[in-house]
Amino acid sequence: MRIAIVTPWYEHEELYEDYFAAVGSELEPGDELLIVDDCSWPALDFARLRSRERLGFSGACNLGLSFASTEAVVFLNNDIALGKPGWLNQMREAVEPGVLAGPLRRDRHANVGRHEFPYIDGWCLGGMREDLLRLGGMDTSLEEPAYFSDNLLCLEARAVGMTLREVRVTLKHKENKTNGSAMRPEVAAATAANRARYVARVRELTRQ
Repeated sequence: MRIAIVTPWYEHEELYEDYFAAVGSELEPGDELLIVDDCSWPALDFARLRSRERLGFSGACNLGLSFASTEAVVFLNNDIALGKPGWLNQMREAVEPGVLAGPLRRDRHANVGRHEFPYIDGWCLGGMREDLLRLGGMDTSLEEPAYFSDNLLCLEARAVGMTLREVRVTLKHKENKTNGSAMRPEVAAATAANRARYVARVRELTRQ
């Protein structure tokens, strides 16, 4: 199965060396690497696609998804490094119609009331392209940084009967290398707004 890696990227060229070391040797014939330059200045010379305006994480993910020509797509953050080879084949083997795959999490921030809502962590989330398109991709109504985009996508997937499949990918995620501390006022405000959007959608779907 052919797979496309879609990575939104804004500034932070210093992340490229570790990123490409983790990705380059994993690609097989027919796979695609779609780095989406989200209007960086200067333009990123290693990006496959470039937006003329800031789209944010969700919008850049969806742009890459729309250009992919493979059966499956993995949304992958740029702040990663290789742990052990073979991570992309882990994803390739896990993804199939009706499945979203990647690191599965059960975090308190995703709970609503007494109900737990597992989700695939959005720094490495894969699915069949047609399934992701049918779900609408990542939610572009969220405020940046688009925390809860992965929660919402997985919520919609589960609502239509899809499975969340855990894959413990052999990658290292360098958390908060692009958005900065979650304690910054603007990040905290966006997180609170997105959490409210998520909770509202949970209640719509579950009639809580």
